[in-house]
Amino acid sequence: MSKATAFPARCGLAILSGLFCALAFPPFGWWPLILPGLAGLLVSIHGQHGTRARILGFLHGYTALGVGLSWVWNIFGSLSILLWAVLAALTAGFAHFQGSAFLYGLRGWKFAAFTAINWSAWEIIRAEISPLKFPWMTAGLAIGPNALLPWIGVYCVGAIVVFAAAALTTRMWKSACAALAVLAASLVISRPYPTLQQGQAGVIEVAGVQLENVTIDSYIKDTKAMPAGVDHVVWPEYAVPYDIRENKRDWQLLLDLCREKDITLTFGTQSRPGGGDAWHNIAITMDATGFLGEHTKVHTVHMFDDGTPGKLSEPVVSPFGKVGTPICFDCDYEGIARGMAAGGAEYFVVPTMDAESWSARQHDQHAELARIRAAENGRWMFVVATSGVSQLIDPAGHLHARLGAMKQGTIHGFLKRETGLTFYTRFGWILPWCALTIAAVLWVWMIFRPRPSRPAPTQDS
Repeated sequence: MSKATAFPARCGLAILSGLFCALAFPPFGWWPLILPGLAGLLVSIHGQHGTRARILGFLHGYTALGVGLSWVWNIFGSLSILLWAVLAALTAGFAHFQGSAFLYGLRGWKFAAFTAINWSAWEIIRAEISPLKFPWMTAGLAIGPNALLPWIGVYCVGAIVVFAAAALTTRMWKSACAALAVLAASLVISRPYPTLQQGQAGVIEVAGVQLENVTIDSYIKDTKAMPAGVDHVVWPEYAVPYDIRENKRDWQLLLDLCREKDITLTFGTQSRPGGGDAWHNIAITMDATGFLGEHTKVHTVHMFDDGTPGKLSEPVVSPFGKVGTPICFDCDYEGIARGMAAGGAEYFVVPTMDAESWSARQHDQHAELARIRAAENGRWMFVVATSGVSQLIDPAGHLHARLGAMKQGTIHGFLKRETGLTFYTRFGWILPWCALTIAAVLWVWMIFRPRPSRPAPTQDS
């Protein structure tokens, strides 16, 4: 390949591999494409450094995110162009340090290991640290529920995927096969939990109402129509978009509903301490005796008026044990569900809002994150959304009931209280932060170490 065509060809490969990554996630969900998508990126930047490496990384990231998150345009319009660019800049940062590592002579398994650590560090920055905090479309998320999640979590699963891609591109066949074998085994081993039935020890019958832009009366009507025997009913986030405890009539309606149906009820509402303009987005849990507890949403949605963020991640004590009630966006991040599980939560109910105008693509992508959180922490999770996706998820991350996007109605099923803590909940969550620490040390070392002579050019450079 001539010098005139080499870099444009690399750009084409970076764009094509970014498309492959986008197709690995819903609505397509062709998850095996995540491997060639990442391998294509690594091939495109191999032997490149500086501006060229950053351009290739940016093209890959912009294509992957622009195609995979095309629904963002429905929310932010032309501002989406800037948002995709900011996120793609992080992939450019990954490519920059890949080029630096090549300059400094990292090769073989050391280079593959650095690639995995480098990628994990930038994912943590994008998902958990940066102002945008965007945890969608990570490499491990594409794999879906698997047996590694309760041990090392989604970010480290992604690191194994990246290591496999790096080993393949550097022709380390044994290392690549070992990494792929681990991933394959984790998928084969992961199996849905047995179907539960009423009357089994620790089993709770749950039901949810999936409605959007309706009054409290509609939720009450659909709840009254539920069959007898339901233990815990869940309504979505913002089901009652005002401070219901300040409305004596509506609060009494809910007390009467809980008494009539003999249920515990969790729903999204607001609190306005002191009656001022400041407010919190909360999930209240109650029964016929009254208020049982609440959770204030910790991870409010960026660039929206979503209330003042809370600071605690504690379960609520209900008649059926301790229940975690994270709200919507809280489950996009690893810390809230983990903190509730570590604090004794035996199951989760999750009021969620995914607006119908955001499209079914957004709903389907968002739904995958709750499955990851359930598997990481080994807990049943019951998610009830405004216009979908509502789902009942077992502790392995598999679905037992689902009400899809853009539908209205009720969802019903059984879950079980769990008390054991996964390795991830106890210790495994630290691993990606260790990767970030190691990467940061290596980045600083590369930045301040005298730059070596340029390596011999690759065949097409």
